[in-house]
Amino acid sequence: MKHVRTGGLFGATVIAAAALAAAVMPAGAGTLDEIRERGYAIVAVANEPPYSDIKPDGFVTGAAPDVARAVMKKLGVPELRSQLVPYGSMIPALQARRVDMATSGLYIKPKRCESIIYSEPDLCGAEAFAVAAGNPHNLKTYEDIAANPELFMTTCAGCAEEAYALERGVKPEQIKVFTDPPSGIKMLQQGRVQVFALSGLGTQDLLKKTNDPNLELVMPVKGVPMGCAGAAFNSADDDFRDMYDKALKELKESGEFASIVAPYGFSAEATLAVKRDDFCPGN
Repeated sequence: MKHVRTGGLFGATVIAAAALAAAVMPAGAGTLDEIRERGYAIVAVANEPPYSDIKPDGFVTGAAPDVARAVMKKLGVPELRSQLVPYGSMIPALQARRVDMATSGLYIKPKRCESIIYSEPDLCGAEAFAVAAGNPHNLKTYEDIAANPELFMTTCAGCAEEAYALERGVKPEQIKVFTDPPSGIKMLQQGRVQVFALSGLGTQDLLKKTNDPNLELVMPVKGVPMGCAGAAFNSADDDFRDMYDKALKELKESGEFASIVAPYGFSAEATLAVKRDDFCPGN
């Protein structure tokens, strides 16, 4: 396992997905007092700008970790250390206490709420497709993909987009899972799939960086709800989560929250308009 540290407050520990289950990491604290005593929180992130973005030197930024950094400072935790964890492995990492929390645009979904608990929403946004320029198959919904069994799409294993597709009739054999978003875009460029599906701002950011005139953005995807994420915790850490919520509320009320997320293209107003109970009542 390679440890990548920087002089900033948010160092990154990069973990290969295949080695995640065998990784030996400090146990998650379970209480905020223990995290304070340790001096840092261990946080799971994914590499999906603008939600989270791992720089070449290992420094982690993006809207989600920047919000978490500000909240945890309010809670007396001066440092955050991150692990790169695929979305599909974040819940197992939380359950096994390899991390204290996950903050990387992990959408609040009822099925996930059976296994973990969430903070109040911190980021909300529309869904998107990347398709060939001109959208030759006229793909605007997941149902459009389902209607043509000769079409293939790509997204990440365990992502909300995979669930959206399956719930709307896309066959499992039509879904090709990518290892990371850039590899998914390459699959689209090579014609191995006809649709790349991910969060709206994440897809938009990736297409901008790819700068390929043969690709275009479809946003929003019709027929799916706006996705809202929150910081995720082990289900036994409700006291820690509640303290996190209190500090997050202060951040939102002060205006600092808006100043953090707006540069990344997120609407603070959209997030302030929803509650965790809108997605997972009683979580």
